[in-house]
Amino acid sequence: MSAPVFIYLTPPDGLVPLLTPARLAAFRDWLWRENTEHLNAEDLADIESDEELMAILGLVDHLLQQGAESLRKPPARYADAMLDLLDELSDYFTCEELGIPEGMELATDLKPTDKQVRASDVVIGENCPERTFELWRHLVWGRAPDRTVAEGIGLRRNFPSMGYWTAAEVRHVRDDLRQHLSGAPDYMPLSNWARFMTSLRLKLTRTGRAAAPAPAIEAISRAVDRAAREGAGLLFAR
Repeated sequence: MSAPVFIYLTPPDGLVPLLTPARLAAFRDWLWRENTEHLNAEDLADIESDEELMAILGLVDHLLQQGAESLRKPPARYADAMLDLLDELSDYFTCEELGIPEGMELATDLKPTDKQVRASDVVIGENCPERTFELWRHLVWGRAPDRTVAEGIGLRRNFPSMGYWTAAEVRHVRDDLRQHLSGAPDYMPLSNWARFMTSLRLKLTRTGRAAAPAPAIEAISRAVDRAAREGAGLLFAR
């Protein structure tokens, strides 16, 4: 089943301000439990041989000591761990057992699936300026802090699990979506050529056959509108 995408309001600068000492400490405890609670005594004794887990925990400890701002330019030894950390944070922010993380708020109750979001990429790519498509693709699907839009991010999953928009990016995307897409429910392009190309690409791609784009565009548009009104950023987690 395709994973739901949770869209949260964030501080205007996006991801880093969310990583308060209290949240990092709670996340560290959760990550340790997730990786150790089902281990027997022998396996638990060998947990330190899990290089990926220990590297993530080491990075979290570094952030607790130096502050979350250091995630923007972490020491070289944590370069790979930073990407793994973003994936694990996405799981943390969407864990049903934990509920909505304390101090965070859903930007919309709509939760499109990741397949629907991938289908929406086709519509955005055909009907909006390149800059808007780059924002949509990289900030919906993931990036590391302070990476520029359209710069590769190298997250480990086939489809990166977490992305964020700053308040400035939210305003930019909102204006472009209003200009280049028509309203619900179809979100078809305004120009006949773009309408034709969108339909063709949805038919030719696996993404198009797997899901319809409208639910994702509806959810993201609502979230973008609200964030723009409130001067907030957005975080996408799946």
